[in-house]
Amino acid sequence: MRVPTKHQRLVHSGFTLVELLVVMAVIAILAALLLPALAKGKSAAQSAACKSNLRQLGTALNMYVADYDKYPGNAVMYSGGEFSAIWATGMNWLNPYIGGKYDPSAINDRLFRIPTTPTVFNCPAIKPRYVPGLMGQPGQTFYDLAYGYNELGTGWKRSNPQLGLGFAVEVTGFADGGVGQPLGLRNYVHSADVKVPSDMIAIGDGANWLFPNLRPDAVEGAGSVMAHHSGFANMAFSDGHSETAKKGGWVEESEEARKRWNNDHQPHPETW
Repeated sequence: MRVPTKHQRLVHSGFTLVELLVVMAVIAILAALLLPALAKGKSAAQSAACKSNLRQLGTALNMYVADYDKYPGNAVMYSGGEFSAIWATGMNWLNPYIGGKYDPSAINDRLFRIPTTPTVFNCPAIKPRYVPGLMGQPGQTFYDLAYGYNELGTGWKRSNPQLGLGFAVEVTGFADGGVGQPLGLRNYVHSADVKVPSDMIAIGDGANWLFPNLRPDAVEGAGSVMAHHSGFANMAFSDGHSETAKKGGWVEESEEARKRWNNDHQPHPETW
């Protein structure tokens, strides 16, 4: 019997091209099976972190209401009873209750600066943005402020009835020569005005500091509810708890969905 040489044994001990292709195909199939599961797990983790953020914001909102017996918000400006605009400061008014600060007398604090590190105002599902520096200067990473406040409920064209949580002001002028806050009688929503706090949407996925009013009738863009979590969006309610649901569940034109946006817990179909 002929005994194979050492060289022959080494040659025959390796994989053939067909065998390598089979192994690569198996690995590709396993990766294709695992990646969706990993992506789903990542999305679930981001949604859980998002709901944790919203619970903190909901708790901060309740602390504010307990201190002042009224809901904060951005100035919903009206002229002659007709909606004009929103004087936006983001949700700076919650900063003192989450370890930050807010000085309403300082013009720089009235606008919500976009943070360079993650905060409870940032949805974890939204990737940070890197902005290159100019003239060779180092760039900076920014975390978008991705939560909106239920300023107006389902109605925004009229100052009466006031359906959301934000305060309304019939504008008579502006402080600081037109740069500061709108002047006029302010109409706040008080804790007793919210009939069912456990079913009143307060803060949720969508809008941002520039367009802070979260609205059920905004389909896309400014003020719209955003389904950042595999088609789902998270909301914090006036009692502080948070929920998750498909975007359609939050914004559909139904009495059950729309009454959750209004402080009197009525759907107000005349505002749809």
